Amino acid sequence: MNTRLTSAALLAVALLAACSSSQSLSGQSTTSEVTTTVADTTLPSTTLPAAPPTAPPTAPPTAPVPVCPDLTPSASAVQVQVINGDWNGDGSADSALSWGEPTGGGAEWFIRMQTSGGANSAVALGDLGVGFAYALGKVDVDFALGAEPGTNRDELVAIVGSNSSGYNLGVFGTDSIGCAFQFDNGGGAPYEIPVHAAAATMSGMMCDGGMGSRFVVRLEATTGDGTHWDVRYIRVERSDENSLADGTVLNDTIDGASAAASFGEAECDGVQFIGEGADY
Repeated sequence: MNTRLTSAALLAVALLAACSSSQSLSGQSTTSEVTTTVADTTLPSTTLPAAPPTAPPTAPPTAPVPVCPDLTPSASAVQVQVINGDWNGDGSADSALSWGEPTGGGAEWFIRMQTSGGANSAVALGDLGVGFAYALGKVDVDFALGAEPGTNRDELVAIVGSNSSGYNLGVFGTDSIGCAFQFDNGGGAPYEIPVHAAAATMSGMMCDGGMGSRFVVRLEATTGDGTHWDVRYIRVERSDENSLADGTVLNDTIDGASAAASFGEAECDGVQFIGEGADY
């Protein structure tokens, strides 16, 4: 018998073996049939829900006007005085007033700061004895060029007491929410600027500044002979939002009573509050 297979026959045998058997991990021959199924990828028909209606735009909420302690003069109020300033630094004119409410033995005194488009609020000073309250005008204890809008607010200076030597001045401002307050000395007591004139001592107030700043200066002058005066310029500095303190001090000497006269007055930017030509 001829046992030699032709090349075509060997190839056919090899192909048949490859299609019908495989070698398992155990070395035994296994036979398998491979069936391929193509999945149906057709998506079912769906209906998308309608988009919800768009809500109409709403206006941003308006900031509420702060509620501050307030009071207005009664029909029987005495010494009502009105002055102008810019208490919130927005460039619009604001106003302030002082007055007394008669009591059985004297009067209760008040300062009210009125902000255009903002809060109106009053500071009660109580019974000032032989003294009284009187709004004098505006000052600025910490003006600076380039400060953020609303930072350079005017402050109010007012008489808050008097005695035989002269007057005591209080300084008033508005806080971060627009309510009026009187500046303290950092220790709970009001910060006051004395404006007194006596034979050997005088004290007063002026406004000064430079290099884009503006501030209040306390004045003091003393003499031993009535001619030679030792004088001090004391810068009033803001130590926090509600407090003032004595700051930088400059010492000098001047001669003559007339030259020292201004050290017993109160003036700011050409406006005479107390002294020659003023009401007090």
